[in-house]
Amino acid sequence: MPFIPRLILCLSLLLSIAGRCQETVRFRQWIGGEETGGMEVRAVVDGPRRRIESREWIRLERLGLAVEQEVRQTLWRDSEGAIQVQWLLRLAQEPMEGEADWSPKRPRQLDLKPKGMPSRALSIPENTILWPEEADARMMAAAARRSSLSLRGYVIPMQQTSALELECLGPDPLPGFPEAVRFKGRSQEGPISSEVEIWISPTRGELRHRGKVMGMDYLLQRAELPAPDRAPKAQGFFEATLNPLPPHVLRLWLRDLTVTWNGDQPPTLPEDPQQTRMAPNRYRLRQADAPSRAEAQDPPVTGRPTPGDAPYLASSPLLRLEDPIFDGLLSRLNAPKGASRWDLARRVTSFVFEWIEEKDYSVGFASAQEVARNGRGDCTEHGALAIALLRRLGVPCRAVAGWAALENTLGLHFWVEVELGDRWVPIDPTFDQAPASAFRMKLSTSDLAELGNLGWDTAATNLKSGTWSLDQPWPQGVRVEGERLQIGHGPALLAQGRTWIITPTGLCLSGSPIVQVESTIRPTSAQTRNAKRLMGSSGQKGWWASDSKVLWMEMGPSAWLRLGPVDEAQALALLEAPSIQFQAGPSS
Repeated sequence: MPFIPRLILCLSLLLSIAGRCQETVRFRQWIGGEETGGMEVRAVVDGPRRRIESREWIRLERLGLAVEQEVRQTLWRDSEGAIQVQWLLRLAQEPMEGEADWSPKRPRQLDLKPKGMPSRALSIPENTILWPEEADARMMAAAARRSSLSLRGYVIPMQQTSALELECLGPDPLPGFPEAVRFKGRSQEGPISSEVEIWISPTRGELRHRGKVMGMDYLLQRAELPAPDRAPKAQGFFEATLNPLPPHVLRLWLRDLTVTWNGDQPPTLPEDPQQTRMAPNRYRLRQADAPSRAEAQDPPVTGRPTPGDAPYLASSPLLRLEDPIFDGLLSRLNAPKGASRWDLARRVTSFVFEWIEEKDYSVGFASAQEVARNGRGDCTEHGALAIALLRRLGVPCRAVAGWAALENTLGLHFWVEVELGDRWVPIDPTFDQAPASAFRMKLSTSDLAELGNLGWDTAATNLKSGTWSLDQPWPQGVRVEGERLQIGHGPALLAQGRTWIITPTGLCLSGSPIVQVESTIRPTSAQTRNAKRLMGSSGQKGWWASDSKVLWMEMGPSAWLRLGPVDEAQALALLEAPSIQFQAGPSS
């Protein structure tokens, strides 16, 4: 299962043409040579006010499924300069909507009114441009003077700042626009910064915007301009962000490993107890230690949180904690009274894994309340719902964006960290892991207060410029000691009356038949829908699928094996005794 991020819309509205007459100005967008969306902007006189309407949309495919996202805005400005905004942001099925007001009498305050959430007064930097035609006028003036350009804006639907710093390179005519001037510089959308080239007409405004998104060529240009030459269809947009890994059948159970970057510009990752930089291109990764006795008893927050905890217990557009939909889910969760933070974290991790039955890659970036109603999505939906439930239960938690390994793929992923004592412990509701597996690299964390990008763009760009490799590939670090199979410094497997067989590509158990063995995550509801639940006389449990002849064996918390091919009788035999026993490693 690859792990794919959401592409948050590359909003350039505040830094683009808004039109100077009652006509619609259209833009088309390409990513990686494929047309993926566009933008329409229209300015009209609305009585004593001027109105600007805009729509920006994007449509991508990943794993054969379409992901569609959209943002709409309508802005009004009266004769005194006051601005009103209505916006709609659709990242998944259910839109997020709201309004905003700004007055020149309070130039550094923006009043935000998200639908379904309390209003708030937001402080914005001085000289922030909110009216698109002002940005457009400054762009045209810079093109006429052929001077540098500096703009600051605020993207209201995403609730994040934007900036543009450009140097003029001189005239560079485009078809139908002989007066076009080319600029080069940097564009900033929230935390994401990228190099851009922009063509501007002194009389028509912005014409073309070229840069990178997710490490791929990005082009937004006026619809009148000729489309770029269609390149041969290459690897899919999302598929291009995946890093193939050599086989390692027990990768999920490695507790301590070292990875090396092979490529240009080694990524600089934040360090913590799970992620330590050993050299510019090497990191040591560790699975988080299980909670100490004191940490395991750490209670959830009740009453007013401390300033340090408050951001990680707060509501936000993605986490509307006051929504009554969460009451029903918490009732189903039925956590015992007096449960500790860690107990709640483990319960929520498993609950969310079970609740989201439809592991759906066509979901954009659904809010936690939408996931609670629909029960579909992938890693971001698992993470958002887990964070919402944990915060409702008083457990400070935050989102993590980075890379994680599963089977033979390293891909972009989204998981959760919970605060225990004075440390943050990663959990992963997408895989039902608490603590989360070791082979993951954190790029950034977020309290999810804003709707902006979590760092996917940088993560994908880095991943496309090189590859990560495990310093001890299979089967190094795994050794057989009689019936015992020791997995590095972590857990061990005991085979009763069988012999372990290690090959260059896999792990097997002797017998008739020879059974292939590998670590796996908990099987999903789709995998077990037509499978049979089995249990040996010792209480060992598993799922057996008659079509694939696969047995999923539950070995312990967050520990599963996939064995096969076996028929039902052989599956039951493996669950008896049991034939395989799991021994947790140190601190597990």
